[in-house]
Amino acid sequence: MEDNHKFTISKISHEIRNPVTLINSFLQLLEVRYPELSGDDYWKKVMDNMQFLRSLLDELSSYNNSNRVVRSEANIYAILSEIVESARPTLEQDQITIQLIKKTALPTLPLDTVKMQQTFYNFIRNAHEAIGTHGAITISLETDGSDITIQISDTGKGIPAEHMSELFKPFVTYKKDGTGLGLSIAKGVIEAHNGTIQVDSTEGEGTTISVILPIC
Repeated sequence: MEDNHKFTISKISHEIRNPVTLINSFLQLLEVRYPELSGDDYWKKVMDNMQFLRSLLDELSSYNNSNRVVRSEANIYAILSEIVESARPTLEQDQITIQLIKKTALPTLPLDTVKMQQTFYNFIRNAHEAIGTHGAITISLETDGSDITIQISDTGKGIPAEHMSELFKPFVTYKKDGTGLGLSIAKGVIEAHNGTIQVDSTEGEGTTISVILPIC
């Protein structure tokens, strides 16, 4: 059923992408021909919505392909270290600290590095949005010999209890300008690696995302 759902979305997004690309090209040409347009408030709104539409199509593509992974041996701690260092400057601007803790030695895993990077960057971005300013994000990794557990905890505003059952449903969102695809994509990527994902949250007290990846 889900595969049929994704196939339908794939066909629709493919048909939409072509005219969107064409319209975006015409808008760029108009701005070159009439530079004064860039200062018009309505023009800015048009371009902002065009960017949102393009981002939505990109997320639809990611959703459709979330369960297709190309794996090679990789170090999950190294992947997360790179993501954390890339995110740190932006987080520090909002007085948010981020800490990466390796609790045990970790083996390499067969991973789709690009999709894992996208997935964990999305977790950090969500944590940033949940905190706003002045807070902390902690990422920990450990293994029990069978699995590697990765936990991303934040001191943000948490998730209302009534929203918890809908977290992984595609297109369900309570964010302004959200698409409702981020966690659906993450779930698809983690499950494609034979892993599991769980979200624990208390409104007003923060959120913890736990990802468990088997050691193959």
